[in-house]
Amino acid sequence: MTNNKEQRWYKRLFATAGIACVISFASCEKEFLQVPPGGSPTIDSVFNRSSNAYNAIASAYFSCLRQGLNYTGYYSPSTDDQLAGSQAFWVQIPGSVAAVSILGGGFTPNSNSQDMGSNGGYGNDGYTDNFQCIRKAYLVKENIDKVPDMSDADKAIVKAEMQALVAYRYTQMFIMYGGVPLVPESFPLSSLNDLASLAIPRATVREVLDAIVRWCDESASVLPSQWPGNSLGRMTKSAALAIKAKALMYAARPLFNSSTPYLDLGANNQMICLGSYDANLWDRALAASEAVITEAEGPGGLGIIDTGNPLADYGTATSTPSNREVILAFKQQVSSTGGQGPYNIFNVTNYHYQANGAVLASSMLENYYKADGTNQTWPGIGQTEPFSSYTTKFLDMEPRLQADWNGWEMQAANNPGDPNWHMTAHYKDVNHFGAGQPTKFWYLAGSRQWFDFPIFRLAAYYLSSAEAYNEKGQPSLALNRLNKIHERAGLPPVTETDQAKLRAIIHREWAIEFIQEKYRFNDLKHWKDPNINNGIIGGPIRFLAFNNGGDALPTGNTNFTTIVRYDGFWHPRQFLNPFPQGEVNKGYLIQNPGY
Repeated sequence: MTNNKEQRWYKRLFATAGIACVISFASCEKEFLQVPPGGSPTIDSVFNRSSNAYNAIASAYFSCLRQGLNYTGYYSPSTDDQLAGSQAFWVQIPGSVAAVSILGGGFTPNSNSQDMGSNGGYGNDGYTDNFQCIRKAYLVKENIDKVPDMSDADKAIVKAEMQALVAYRYTQMFIMYGGVPLVPESFPLSSLNDLASLAIPRATVREVLDAIVRWCDESASVLPSQWPGNSLGRMTKSAALAIKAKALMYAARPLFNSSTPYLDLGANNQMICLGSYDANLWDRALAASEAVITEAEGPGGLGIIDTGNPLADYGTATSTPSNREVILAFKQQVSSTGGQGPYNIFNVTNYHYQANGAVLASSMLENYYKADGTNQTWPGIGQTEPFSSYTTKFLDMEPRLQADWNGWEMQAANNPGDPNWHMTAHYKDVNHFGAGQPTKFWYLAGSRQWFDFPIFRLAAYYLSSAEAYNEKGQPSLALNRLNKIHERAGLPPVTETDQAKLRAIIHREWAIEFIQEKYRFNDLKHWKDPNINNGIIGGPIRFLAFNNGGDALPTGNTNFTTIVRYDGFWHPRQFLNPFPQGEVNKGYLIQNPGY
């Protein structure tokens, strides 16, 4: 549990943000401006004292950091894993973002394929939502100087926080769309319904990258290395550096770092790639990742959790709120409709409910190692083994699989002895196939009803450095960084020095360590993974099946095999997301190729 001081910060941070913020921007704006009932919201009424200003700051955090997360009541980080073919999707929701993309021809600019369920507009991204959130951050940055009871030093920090939030949103757009319009300041509220009136065209990939790097450098020079306990969850220098390092890593990878785009966009190719291979980007990505590690492990007071107990260390790093490996987390609380006070949206009841639709696919299962570092042999299509073999093989697997997944008829290894975390406690009526149901983020959760989604963990920057060192032809340094994470999982050290083989091992480590943390889908695309259409995103998607090719039962399972559950869709246009066709039709926005 977190201490009372920390609880006060994020209760203030997110209770004020309010779930109604996502319903319409008009209601969101009134909430953002935080005025007493009956008053008229104005900039002056918000920034006339620090208490009101902190509500505006809280709302900017809530909006900007929620990107890709479902803030309407259900756990959704698994959506990206569903899109990446790592997990099954909710087959009983035909219009869900995963079902539409996987079976319906990928994201399209004219459908709800970028929406999450019936809420609309925010699913895998929600393009126009980005600018609503960016506007909130800019409004705070531009008006914080008006607050009379806040020191100049605190105002400077708030400005740096807001600029870092803008950089975060732009980094996420950069990864998913390539070049996007660069908005340097707040803009009239009315223009949110008519972005064409801003007359800002798409920038190139390099221009967006340069802006992100500049914003992060400016913020990092001002932000503190640590916050006191009553302000945990706010931007730090490590967080600003982490945003920069993430942007540079994706820029250095093959999708953008090429003279030839994935599909031709004619005179606008530099909106979807750099236009030439830039080897220096790997140097910059490496330097940025190393800067995160140096800052985080020095003044930032963070570090890789490695006590020699692999399951506990990984479980703590991914699950325990405010643990010392997390650089930035989404600490979301909203008011309870039942009048019971604030609660966290990512709660165990909703987690168990959606977990039934997020069972583990075989392509992802096969990434995990056995505990001795070798590969497990799972039955092939048409091969049947007794259920006892499934149990034995599952329990032979590395601790990260044990922490991430609850096997059929088993107690969750990350909550030993707790009947609430036995498979029978959350065996429901959705998906009963695949290797197991997810339990990541809930190490020793007991009855804890919430978790903090880890946006940035320090482990990512060890793997980023490993990837960059390998691409630079420095395998010994790559292995040093890679093995910090690999051996923490209880596995023997990797010794491979061949660049191509080590690249595959590093990519595999990313897949395992960061499953459900919203990396996999974009990683596969930016690596231009050669198997992306061969049973990962596209092609035959395999799952374990039980009892002669059917579903697993709560008890009494007899055998298991592997089947193709569905065929995923893949087309090269999916390397980047489409812009909404309605925005393209306004004439200011060039659509990504193939849509």
